[in-house]
Amino acid sequence: MLALIQELVDWVGPAFAAAGYWIIAAIVVMERSIFLGLLVPGDIVMALGGVYAARGDLDLVAVMVVGFLASAAGESIGYWLGNRHGVGLVSRLPFGDRLKRRLEAGRKHFREHGVLTVAFGRYATGAGSFIPFIVGAGDMPYHRFLAVDLAAIAGWAVGVALLGYLLGSNLELVDSILTNFG
Repeated sequence: MLALIQELVDWVGPAFAAAGYWIIAAIVVMERSIFLGLLVPGDIVMALGGVYAARGDLDLVAVMVVGFLASAAGESIGYWLGNRHGVGLVSRLPFGDRLKRRLEAGRKHFREHGVLTVAFGRYATGAGSFIPFIVGAGDMPYHRFLAVDLAAIAGWAVGVALLGYLLGSNLELVDSILTNFG
């Protein structure tokens, strides 16, 4: 992943200087709502926001706030998509019957362990992108999801932006931490 981070730092520097907050918002919303995190994890974009804040191109607190708001919006969209279309969508997929049984098992899991899954699932890069959709499909009440999710998002936005800000001069270390953390 180091090559990807280094390439992004070099390649998107001018774009981040001009529109960094919009880039963070767009990618984080898409990652958390429509599974874009499998291609470009929001962790990387938030860390890059911290790197560019350390370089003076962005404001660190603004990076954190934009990341928080974008993630909250994206995860709410993901929850809504799962709640509204989850079961129907799963039924139409190949092997839908088998997936539907797994969804039922997932509903049981969220009734028993939903709060912990939401709190810690947010930190699983890639897989974490699916949590809001699955939680919504599993019928966890939105207010319960949101209460836990907002706390997890706050920790994520502050932590990852600070990581980029404080360690941005050592991209290899940032890469290692993000790779092992997510």
